[in-house]
Amino acid sequence: MKASIILVGTELLSGGTVDTNSIFMAEELNKYGIEIKYKLTAKDTIEDILEALDFARKHSDLIITSGGLGPTIDDITKDAVAMFLNKKIVVDDEDLAIMKKKFEDRQVKYTPNNIKQVEKPEGAVSIQNQVGMCPAVYVDGIVCFPGVPSEVYDMFPRFLKWYSEEKKLLVDEIYIRDLLVYGIGESHLDQMISGFFTEEGIDYEFLVKDFGIIIRLQGKNSNKNIVEKIAEKIYNIIGANIFGEGEDRLENLVIEKLKKNNLTLSVAESCTGGMLSAKIVGVSGASEIYKEGLTTYSNEAKVKRLGVKQETLDKYGAVSEETAREMVQGLTTDVAISTTGIAGPLGGTEEKPVGLVYMGIRVKDKIIVEKKVFVGTRNKIRERATLQSLFYLNKMLKGMY
Repeated sequence: MKASIILVGTELLSGGTVDTNSIFMAEELNKYGIEIKYKLTAKDTIEDILEALDFARKHSDLIITSGGLGPTIDDITKDAVAMFLNKKIVVDDEDLAIMKKKFEDRQVKYTPNNIKQVEKPEGAVSIQNQVGMCPAVYVDGIVCFPGVPSEVYDMFPRFLKWYSEEKKLLVDEIYIRDLLVYGIGESHLDQMISGFFTEEGIDYEFLVKDFGIIIRLQGKNSNKNIVEKIAEKIYNIIGANIFGEGEDRLENLVIEKLKKNNLTLSVAESCTGGMLSAKIVGVSGASEIYKEGLTTYSNEAKVKRLGVKQETLDKYGAVSEETAREMVQGLTTDVAISTTGIAGPLGGTEEKPVGLVYMGIRVKDKIIVEKKVFVGTRNKIRERATLQSLFYLNKMLKGMY
């Protein structure tokens, strides 16, 4: 089965808004073996939406639209779909009652133009919106979603489940295995693993995410054993850089291991400035093991809060292996992380360039200090130092427990 995605919104073409919905949709469609044939972006005009619908209909079994379902005059996606299918626009009494109840419950004023949000082409099925006001609607091979990402994330998986049951799709038609890699670049990865894919119908792709790179292996469900053998080969050559699979994330894995072994954690940050602490407390249940996060940005704070020796700072500087080591020694929990570096864009020297970061990791009495030079903007360097320190801790815990 083939699908096309139509993103509706002039702001998507002007650069005012960045599309993330189609990325999420693609990942969900993969689970059902539905291939994306085309992705189109149309302005908020009837003519452009009709042109996109006409093109997509010629090449797809399912058309998915996102955007243009709101209450304002430029929200015309459902009008265009109704025109394309030669159907009237109607309002379902149940949809209207559900929306009015949401306005009442959320203590938001309902105005007459809000009725536009529950208009739909005659005969359309509604997929109720548990996050926002406007339901998605499906009719004659076309499904329309709002443009708000959180609302798409809520409704799209539920729509696909319903659609697959209605169309009797084979959910297990495609077998997918995602290996999560950190610390190896995309081009290098490609050189290392491309030779494993010699079998017809077995594919791979790289999905670059903020938490690392996903190596997605996929093939027909009947070829699952071939995919598994390839995954085993990949583990044999880069296993040290594979931190998990599927929905695993470094911060979750670290916290799970700490909980399992009754270990407490604290962090001392300089260049990451609280980013590492925020990543940890973003995990539900972190309070069971996480005790404190100190942002010791100045030398005085490092001395006063962590007991870093003034002579260490004078001799080696704040950005040094020695300082990173004393920072983790100054924390009293079972496990500790420290970060100290030069995030830039100013402050770098030939000896200590922008992007230089030292990360201290302590588990009980064992301490390692790793040095990396990251490339990117100030914020990107901080993000990479945060993830790299979690990667080192996860690797260390894996080897010890």
